[in-house]
Amino acid sequence: MRGLLIAFTLGVATLQAGYLYKDGQWMHADEAATVSLQEHYSLAMESYEKKEWTSVLHHMRVILKNFPSSAFAQEAYFYLGAACFHEGEYEEANEYFSTYLQKQQGPKRFEEVMEYKCAIADQFRLGAKKHIMGMGKLPKWQPAQEDALVIYDEVIGSVPHRDLAAHALFHKAELLFTLEEYELSLEGYQTLIRRFPKHEKALDSYLGIGRLYLKRCIAQYPDPNFLDLARINARKFKQDFPGEERITEVEALLLEMQEVYAKSLYETAQFFERTKKPQASLLYYKKIVDTYPDTKIAALSKQRIDQLNAR
Repeated sequence: MRGLLIAFTLGVATLQAGYLYKDGQWMHADEAATVSLQEHYSLAMESYEKKEWTSVLHHMRVILKNFPSSAFAQEAYFYLGAACFHEGEYEEANEYFSTYLQKQQGPKRFEEVMEYKCAIADQFRLGAKKHIMGMGKLPKWQPAQEDALVIYDEVIGSVPHRDLAAHALFHKAELLFTLEEYELSLEGYQTLIRRFPKHEKALDSYLGIGRLYLKRCIAQYPDPNFLDLARINARKFKQDFPGEERITEVEALLLEMQEVYAKSLYETAQFFERTKKPQASLLYYKKIVDTYPDTKIAALSKQRIDQLNAR
């Protein structure tokens, strides 16, 4: 009993050391107001200008805890979001920014918030992790790529015709490509091209589509439809960006695709050679030369045709 009493006394002492009772509630000592509302806000603004993010977090949390109905409290959510972002707490930053938007009609920092949200999505796309189960005390081990997709959609829906939407559409499509969601990725690239036909990200999207078709023809059985679609993509690129130097990149992707298809036919021709069916192999070699004349495989096929005909 005596040990239990000592433990209880120590627990109370610890609680009292870290917490205090104010205005009918317990609060952490760090959240207690030590000066007036205006002074806390001024100190927060001074820290914001100096990029002292820990201090911004402290003063803004004090304002939210002690002066929740003040006009400053509504603005506090924005500054908390900004400070958390710069401290690398992206999940918490996104929550603060969302709360800021919910609590205000026509928020004056709307565009800034969208830029921050897009930057948060970028960090999640590039590999930044979330806290396990959303609990700030637990390690950041949880992948957040799905969160990036959700935030990109929010940005696209909120500012559909601004440059930020082009950024979000492109990087959403890139992330979907990485996740092997090829149909959704293609849809994202094509939406960007339709909505921003002369934007630099539209140019990048044509290249993205070229890479996507190449990836699919390598990963799957070489369906001729992919090659036809890749040719259409290259033609549209030339139409939308005449004289653009990067057309060589699109054409290189198209040629690489042709190598994949030519290789598939070449392997069949080689099989017929091994099984002593030279006439069948010749048909395939000739098809390669006629259909994919610019490929390296076509050059090899010409050699095999000459050697077979010489026998």
